[in-house]
Amino acid sequence: MERNTRTNPQTPQTPPASPTIPDRPTGEMTGQGKLVFRISTAGGAIPLEGAQVTLRKFRSASDGNGGEVVAVLYSGPDGKTEIVTLPAPPRSFSLEPARDGAPVPYALYDADVNLDSFFSQSYIRIPVFDGITSIQNASLVPLPENGYSQGLRPDSEKFYEGESPNL
Repeated sequence: MERNTRTNPQTPQTPPASPTIPDRPTGEMTGQGKLVFRISTAGGAIPLEGAQVTLRKFRSASDGNGGEVVAVLYSGPDGKTEIVTLPAPPRSFSLEPARDGAPVPYALYDADVNLDSFFSQSYIRIPVFDGITSIQNASLVPLPENGYSQGLRPDSEKFYEGESPNL
């Protein structure tokens, strides 16, 4: 059986390299995106009021830039924070496929969510797109009733009597 070895001059011989997406968006931040947090527990069934959300610029591992606090938000009775408007690259950056060196069409942010009696949660690399309102869900897990993450109460410490005393 003869194999077709002809090549089409319009078809590249090797597949293009996959694009490298940088740690943080490059280029201008002339757009605006919006972000709201929805804080709940019980798998999203119960909204949590009073949770603090500290929103920061994404801290790039490659250059160490970022980490500045952008906003501190609090969840209301419905578990939602107010909507915050954030700088983002222009929407036009998303009109072409990603390629090496091209700016990405989103801005990146980090957030820490805290509420008394619940484990804290951190969200890293939250994308924000120009012209879009994004919802970041955070389902918090309650701490054990005694407040100790290992589930031990102070009066249930363990004492081992089997060792010989140092005399």
